[in-house]
Amino acid sequence: MNQKMKKVDCRYVIQCISILFAILAFCFHGCRKGDHPGSIPEIRFRMDSGFVSHDTVLSPGQKIRVGIQASGEGANITWFHIGWDDGESHTILDSGLNRAELYYEHMIVKTENELETWTYQVMNKDRNLTGIRLTLHRSYSMVYGEIVTFPDVILGAQNNTMTGSFFSFSTGLSYSQDEAFTRQDSIDLLYYFDIYDATLASPRENDAAGIFTGPTGLANWSQKNETRYDTTSLTPGEFDQAQNDSLLLIAYEPVNLKRKVKFTSPGMVVSFLSPSGKIGLIKVMDITPGDSGSIRFSAKIQK
Repeated sequence: MNQKMKKVDCRYVIQCISILFAILAFCFHGCRKGDHPGSIPEIRFRMDSGFVSHDTVLSPGQKIRVGIQASGEGANITWFHIGWDDGESHTILDSGLNRAELYYEHMIVKTENELETWTYQVMNKDRNLTGIRLTLHRSYSMVYGEIVTFPDVILGAQNNTMTGSFFSFSTGLSYSQDEAFTRQDSIDLLYYFDIYDATLASPRENDAAGIFTGPTGLANWSQKNETRYDTTSLTPGEFDQAQNDSLLLIAYEPVNLKRKVKFTSPGMVVSFLSPSGKIGLIKVMDITPGDSGSIRFSAKIQK
């Protein structure tokens, strides 16, 4: 009797193990990236200046631009989908197409929702699907830091003999090239006019060394600070209303920061990170074109 029970138990255990292996094999097959043979499409966010490519915190009404790049990887892309989820799923775009690559960009305005997620999916001719997502959080921070405002800064371009091209956030003063050479540790920003027109940069920016030459030129500096910049969608009015660093923090996008901001124009608001790690905004007010011209701006930076 006991031997019979042991035999039954052994058969039962073997059957259970077999079922378990079958389940595991099914799960492994079902979890593979793509349910069909063939190539897997690739999709990614654009990371160049002006685009947001990572989860971020925004205030309601703030605008961002998102860029999408996708490739069918040998099999043409046949479907592109944009979804939006604010607690419920919505379709923003559902498009059939037939192309090897996809480039798409659009603007997002942050809603009043605490959390919203945008999803981007592509399918290729091999019927394989892949996607990426971007989550936007609403800013609820109630403790904001003080800011320092420089209301009216004028910098001359490289051949302006009347107004200096170099500026320090620590002193709030502008300097000529010769003066800046003696204050290298405190120079944060410079201005020049060249092939990219009106350009804000910093001593470490590569092209600046070819603009400011001579014995006190940047090539001879022992310390070159680096301020990094990013364009924003902020308006001059929004800049004017900033009384603390809340807007500065919201506008700051570390992924898109560059060593210079080119083609600046009146009305543009630029986000920046100073060499000392302080976040700020610059509102461009006036530009006199040419390498002997000037730029006039206002700046706000964390205290």
